[in-house]
Amino acid sequence: SLLQRYERMKYLIAATFAAVLGISSVSSAGEVLDIHGSGTTNPSKCIWMLMDQFEDRTKEPVRLTYRAVGSSTGQKEFLGVNNTGTNAYVPHNDFGSGDIPISNSNYAAFTATGKEMVHLPFVLGAISIFHNIPGVPDGPSGLNLTSCVLSQIFKREIKFWDDDRVLEMNPNLKKALPYDDYPITVSRRVHGSSSTSSVTKYLHTACPSEWPSSLVGKTIDWPEGSEECEGSGGMTKCLKEIDGAIGYIDAGHGHSEGLKEIELQNVHGTYLSSRRAAEKGGIGAAAAAIPDSADADFGSVDLLNKAGEFTWPIVAMSYVYVRKDLSFIETPEQQSLLVAFLKNLYDPKAIEQCSIFGFTRVPNSVRKIALKGIDMLQVDSSAPEWIVEEDTIPGDGQGTYVISQKRRSYAEYQRYSQESDLKKAMAKIAELEAKVAGESGTPANTATFASPATYTDNDAQKLTAALALGAISFSLWCIVGLAFIAKRICGV
Repeated sequence: SLLQRYERMKYLIAATFAAVLGISSVSSAGEVLDIHGSGTTNPSKCIWMLMDQFEDRTKEPVRLTYRAVGSSTGQKEFLGVNNTGTNAYVPHNDFGSGDIPISNSNYAAFTATGKEMVHLPFVLGAISIFHNIPGVPDGPSGLNLTSCVLSQIFKREIKFWDDDRVLEMNPNLKKALPYDDYPITVSRRVHGSSSTSSVTKYLHTACPSEWPSSLVGKTIDWPEGSEECEGSGGMTKCLKEIDGAIGYIDAGHGHSEGLKEIELQNVHGTYLSSRRAAEKGGIGAAAAAIPDSADADFGSVDLLNKAGEFTWPIVAMSYVYVRKDLSFIETPEQQSLLVAFLKNLYDPKAIEQCSIFGFTRVPNSVRKIALKGIDMLQVDSSAPEWIVEEDTIPGDGQGTYVISQKRRSYAEYQRYSQESDLKKAMAKIAELEAKVAGESGTPANTATFASPATYTDNDAQKLTAALALGAISFSLWCIVGLAFIAKRICGV
C-alpha cells in the first residue's frame, strides 16, 4: 500500500546517512595515542561520530574506540569489580558509559577503597515501547496504552490484542487485527540492560498496583512465554520479525529502524509518542534535580514519570563514568586526550549533531556541573593541553596538540555537508507524516487507524523521487570517500 511504501521510505535517508557516518579516515603511520571506552548501546552512534571527528581533526595520529556492550557491562568494566587482590577495582576501560548512574551500593564500595569518580551526564534520550501489529501504524492514529495496561501485557496477564482492557482505549483496533484472539509476544532484553531498568522502574512508579518492586531491575524474572532478545539489535530483530510483538528500545534506535511506536499516556493524561514529546520539549522537561557536584553519589537520580503536559514518562540520561585519578592511563598525552574528548561532549555545536540520532543535550544547569567535574580530573603534570582551533590560529593552529576544525578529511567533509539535505528531507517527511496521521480533527488519544488515501499518489511520486535522488547522492559520496581512503592506504 501507499502507506507501507511511505513507512519504508521514511527512514531510508536517515539510515543511509547513519551508514555513511561509519566511514572513517585512516591514520598515517606513527605512534598512536589511543583511548577506549565501553558501555550503553543507546548513544553509541553519537559517541562513534564524535570519536571519528577527533581522529580526523588531530595532527598526530589518535585512535578512539567505544564498545557498545550495554550499561551493565560498561559499569562492570569501569569499576573493575571482578578484579581481586592487588588488582581490585582496576578498570578494563579508560571510561565507562551508561543510561543509569552507578548504584548507591556500588558507589559506596568503590569510594570506600579510597578511589574517586565523577558522573558526567551528556545527553537525554527517550526509551519507548514499539509494536508490530500488522495493519496498525504508529503515531496518533495507532495504538494507545496506559502504564497499567502495559504492565498487564508485560506480565502476560493480557495475552491477546483484542482483550477488552486494550480495546477500551483503542475502540477501532479489533477490526484492524488479522483475526480474533490475535496473540501478543512480549519481547524483552536478555542480559543486564539500562533499558530494562528504566522501563521496569517506570512501570512500578506509574502503576505500583500492577508492577511490584520485585520486578524492577536491569535483569528480572520475566513471565514464561516472553521472547528473549539480545541487545538493541536483537530487540529490533524481534520487533521486525514477530507479528504481534511488543517491546522496548531507545526511541532514536527504534525510529531509525522504522519500528512502530505506541502512544503512551503520561502523568498529565496525554497520549503521545516520544517523537511528539521531543518536538514539544518534553524530553528535556524530565530532567530532574541532580547532585550539585559530579563526584557525588548519583545513585538515586531518575527521570521517570515526571509531570508536564508533553513530558515523556521514560527518559534516560546517558552518563560517562570517569575516575578522578587518570594515572592508570599509560601516557600523559593520552590522559589529556581523554579530557579533551570529554570537554567536546559539552561543546554545543558538537553534541547538537547527536540530535539526528534522537538525543537531546542536557540542560545548561547539568552541563555546568559536568564541566566542573571534568576540571576535577587529575592528569600528569607533564600532560599537554589539547586546544581546539575553531577560528584560524596562525602558527599555533599547526601545533601538535591541536584539534582543528580546519583540518578535516575529505570523507568527513562530505558527511558533514549532507546535514542540510537531511534536515530538508526530514522536514518534508514531517509534513507528509501529518497528512498520514490525519491530524486535522483526529484526537491524539483516540485510535482511529489512518487510511492510505490521506497519502496521495502525487505525494508518493514526489517523495520517491526526492529520496531516490538523496540515496544516489549519498551512495556517490560513499564511493568517493572509499576511493579516497583506498588512495591513502595504498599511498598513491
